[in-house]
Amino acid sequence: MKKLYILLALFATSASINAQTNLIPNGDFESWTDGVLDSWYITSTTITQGSGGDVHGGTSSCGVTSPAPPAGSATANKTISPTTDINVTQGVTYVFSGWYLDNTPNAKFRFWNQFRTVAGTGGSDTGSNALQGVDYSTDSPSWQFFTAEGVPNATAGVARPGLRTYGTSTENGGIIYYDDVMFYDKSTMSVNDIAGYDNQVKMATVISDYLVIEMPSRATVNIYSIDGKLYSSNRVNSNEAINTQSLSSGVYIVTIQNDFAKTSRKIVKK
Repeated sequence: MKKLYILLALFATSASINAQTNLIPNGDFESWTDGVLDSWYITSTTITQGSGGDVHGGTSSCGVTSPAPPAGSATANKTISPTTDINVTQGVTYVFSGWYLDNTPNAKFRFWNQFRTVAGTGGSDTGSNALQGVDYSTDSPSWQFFTAEGVPNATAGVARPGLRTYGTSTENGGIIYYDDVMFYDKSTMSVNDIAGYDNQVKMATVISDYLVIEMPSRATVNIYSIDGKLYSSNRVNSNEAINTQSLSSGVYIVTIQNDFAKTSRKIVKK
């Protein structure tokens, strides 16, 4: 039982309601004009308008192809970022978050924000900051969430949040998809207790061939064994059935996560 309690503690996080003001225009990648992504700087970058299973929310996402390094280089990267830099205020905590789908060995991803002195080409990068990813993405069949928060560097006047796709001399040409990317002032977030979100998530605790969850909005549902092994990952709507016929009888942990909240349940498969 100790493992179960540990898992529940790890998966239970504070829930928040979508009260944020997203400072990134077209952060959901829904707006395209003649195959060109609106409001994002994509020069010299190969992009794809994602659809179907390559979408986290809405009807489209943005796929970026990893570049091949030039001769003499081991790695290369391409970064897309909003066309207009975002004005920031000193001392304010900002959050950079979003979803990515890395299911190819031929590409990697890191989120990479720059706090710059002024907007445009006249500004300069003020250096490393908490909104720059340390680790590269790892291959996964399901959408993954990234988030980081921090205050602007001392001389910064604007932010330039970027999504950076990497390739190597032997692993390039893969596509990483991005969706529902946000950059916002943390003080605009309205936070609820985890019990509030729990009350909106309803599901049977004993199941057989299917798992059905009533929840406030479309979410990613992961099913784990007691020791933390991922058995199933699905992006589903409320009351959409998840096939569990392949699961052996036993106890499992189910996590339910949308863009702003995450909670967990224990279920028993008969």
